[in-house]
Amino acid sequence: MTALPEPSDAELLEAVGSSSVDPSEKSRAQAMFYARHVRYLYGVLHKQQSKLLALAGIGAEDLVQETFHRAFERAHTFRAADVDDPEHLRRRTRAWLGRVAQHLLADHLERFREVSASPYLERLSCEAIDDAPRPSRELDLITAGLDTLSEREQDVLRITALYHRAGDAQRLPNAVSAELAARWGTTNENIRAIRSRAIKKLTDFVTRGLGQESVP
Repeated sequence: MTALPEPSDAELLEAVGSSSVDPSEKSRAQAMFYARHVRYLYGVLHKQQSKLLALAGIGAEDLVQETFHRAFERAHTFRAADVDDPEHLRRRTRAWLGRVAQHLLADHLERFREVSASPYLERLSCEAIDDAPRPSRELDLITAGLDTLSEREQDVLRITALYHRAGDAQRLPNAVSAELAARWGTTNENIRAIRSRAIKKLTDFVTRGLGQESVP
């Protein structure tokens, strides 16, 4: 008995995004799409964006779940562009998922006020989500810039980012600052100074990187 061909990614997303599809069929389409791509997406995010995820205060697992949730919400925007080759369609689908994840990561990073106030985070509009994949040079530069910081500077940035992301007051809570100070053998005031210097270093690194690219 010949097995029936599995639906393509485009067909699964079409089912997810259709208002006329039975809810049980929609759930099956979501489950099949998720199972098909979850290991790939988790691997990419965990390997390539680990530092940014830590700075944004979100784990790879959470971002993967948010990405699929957003993808299912935007399923109706996916366009296969008449791609019939299964491998080509899979690459296109995963590039689309990657852009959804990158958009969400940029949103999380934006809550880290000092970094997000700069023009370095690429904004990916939902209207352009089906465009050809584009490299996010700004995010790459931030990742590279984090590698230039000391372990202490990275630790201070990550911890303070959690509180800014949560919408707390601008000043780091004294208890948290005291814990960081004890961990690194310094004072509360110096922790705040370390944070300011680290942000300036990161901003300067990205500025230089973007400036070099603009030179003809």
